[in-house]
Amino acid sequence: MSDNEKDRVLETLTKRLGALEADVSRLKAASADIPEDVVTVISAAVAAYLGNDGKVQAIRFAPSENWTRQGRRTLQNHSIR
Repeated sequence: MSDNEKDRVLETLTKRLGALEADVSRLKAASADIPEDVVTVISAAVAAYLGNDGKVQAIRFAPSENWTRQGRRTLQNHSIR
């Protein structure tokens, strides 16, 4: 590979890296209220389920309180276990 080809590849990669960094900062600003560890866990679950072919495009908290209600039911269950 000649020096000119290396320079072109380096320039292309630098542009791609800049675009990716801009995307990451835009996504972080859009999802500032979701903790990073939650996003990491969701991404890992999607990757494990889809065989690493999936891409997390958006994450939002569900408006439903079903998880909370079910947790309360479990904690307040007085039946003999």
